[in-house]
Amino acid sequence: MFIAIFALATVVIVGILVSYMSNWVNDMISTQTQVFFSKQSYWNAYSGVEIAGSKKIAGLEGVLNANVTFATGTITVSKTTTPDEYLGGNKISSITSVGSDVRGRSRSMKLTIGNPSPAEYGLFFDGSTGDFVEIGSINEKMEMQVDDETNAITYVVGGGQADFSISLWLKPDYSAMNDDYGYFFAANNCTDDAGDCNNERGILIGLRSDNNYLRIWHQGGLEKDFETQALSADSWHHIVYTRSAANPGAGVGTMYLNGVLLDTDSPDNSWFKSAAAGESWFLGTNIDAGNTKSENYAGCMDEVAIWRTVLDLSQIQTLYIQGKSFDIATNMATNLVAYWDFDNTSNDGSANGFNSTVAGAIYTGY
Repeated sequence: MFIAIFALATVVIVGILVSYMSNWVNDMISTQTQVFFSKQSYWNAYSGVEIAGSKKIAGLEGVLNANVTFATGTITVSKTTTPDEYLGGNKISSITSVGSDVRGRSRSMKLTIGNPSPAEYGLFFDGSTGDFVEIGSINEKMEMQVDDETNAITYVVGGGQADFSISLWLKPDYSAMNDDYGYFFAANNCTDDAGDCNNERGILIGLRSDNNYLRIWHQGGLEKDFETQALSADSWHHIVYTRSAANPGAGVGTMYLNGVLLDTDSPDNSWFKSAAAGESWFLGTNIDAGNTKSENYAGCMDEVAIWRTVLDLSQIQTLYIQGKSFDIATNMATNLVAYWDFDNTSNDGSANGFNSTVAGAIYTGY
């Protein structure tokens, strides 16, 4: 009796194990089958599509019959066409390929044929006094006036508090700077020998060639070095300077580097005078009385933009994170005065038409 019971129990246990193993094997086979068909579908839709699609891209017109059938699925190819401006007729503008397996899983890929993106350029300055960019046409939009009673600084054209921001990208070459400083932005500097020409000067922003820190200079000899972070040579850096006229002389100038606040400075009552008084605007150089250029910047410069407002931190970080390919004219046009992307052109990308004049500096791709 005992032997019979033991034998029956053994048969039951073996049956359970066989059933379990059978189910496990079936699940494993099913899983492997799914993996196989998924891989097959992936190959059909991507590798196969590239093979089938690339053979058809060269065709300008005609019936596109690139459907491919496999044992485990198919590839279906469809197209769109646009007029061919060079050869007449139509040309293929896109190819959409969809691959599916026998289980109904699908993958798709779209190839679009179009013009390549425009090349990215910047300006290269060799550090000589002959390399600079004249942007004086913006003076008509940036000219300011001071109320003698309230000391408030406002814009002559359009009125309003005389706030502003400047944004640009730099890749400095300190070894080619011929002076202790390389100034890349000279706002409302003096170009004649009038006795009071420099009394209410604008601002200079540059780099120290000895320690690679940013420096700013205002009227009356006010200057500040931003010694929080040096700008490494041969690397791109994003710089933003803002100035609010709400409280003149109360530390309302603000400098940012690569999306981070460096420090504030005291611009005092410096303001932008009329071009008729001999004032001018330049990139890449300092301008002294008598139109003498000195302390020139050396390296690359790109994406220069000026606004009649104070950019907030989120806007500044957007400019930095989006990089040099960010279209400022499209995405940050509010209060934009001028925008020079220097993509092989000196034209103003804003709607104001303040084209720059490039002298000596050359366009370079990167």
